[in-house]
Amino acid sequence: MDRAEVQPRFEEAQGRVERGEQNIAHQRSMIEKLERGGHDARAANLSLQWLLGVQARDLKERDRLLKELGES
Repeated sequence: MDRAEVQPRFEEAQGRVERGEQNIAHQRSMIEKLERGGHDARAANLSLQWLLGVQARDLKERDRLLKELGES
C-alpha cells in the first residue's frame, strides 16, 4: 500500500486510540463511583475489560500502520 492509502487509515486508527483512552478513563471513573457508593461494579468491570481488549487491538493496528508509513 502506498503512503496516500496508509495515511488516512493511520489517522482513523489514531482517532480510535484517542477515543479509547477517553472511554477507558470514563469507565474507570464510573467503576470508582459505583464502588464508592457500595454498588455492584461487576458489569462495569466487564465492560472495562472489553474496552481494554479493543484498545489493545487498536494500538496494535495503529502501530502497524505507523511502521508501514515509516517504511514507505
